[in-house]
Amino acid sequence: MSMPGGNVGPGIWIRIQHRFGPRMTEWFLAAVTALWGWVLLLPDDTFSQPQWAGFRAIFRDENVLGWTMVCLGLMRIGGLVVNGARKHVTPWIRVVSAACGFLIFVGITYCYALSGVISTWLAIYPPIAVLEIVNAYRAAHDSGESNAII
Repeated sequence: MSMPGGNVGPGIWIRIQHRFGPRMTEWFLAAVTALWGWVLLLPDDTFSQPQWAGFRAIFRDENVLGWTMVCLGLMRIGGLVVNGARKHVTPWIRVVSAACGFLIFVGITYCYALSGVISTWLAIYPPIAVLEIVNAYRAAHDSGESNAII
C-alpha cells in the first residue's frame, strides 16, 4: 500500500529497481570501497608488504584507513538507497559521492605510486578514478533533468 507521499510501499522497490541499472557502476564502486576497507581490517598486516609503503607513510594505521573506507562505502550505498527510493530524486547525493569516490581512487593510486612498485594497481585504480568522473557527470546531468521536470 502506498502513502500519499509515494515514499513507502511497492513504489520504493520499483523505483530502486528502475534506477539501479543506470547507476550500477556507482553501486559497484560503493561496494569496492567498502570491501577494500574490509580487506585492510583482516588480521594480516597488509601495510607490511612493499607495494603498501605509500599507504604506510601517509596513514600509518591500516585499521583506521580500513574503517574509514568501510564507512565511506556504506554511506555511499545508503545515499544510493535514499536516492533510489525517493519519488523525486536527489542527484546531488550521487554527485558528491562520485566526487568523493574520485578522490578516494586518486588517493589509492597516489599511495601505490609512492611505493615505487609497479603492479596491477596501475591498470585498475586510475581507470576507476576516471569512471568516478563519469559517474559524477552523469549524476549532474540527472540533476539538470530533474530540475527541468519540477
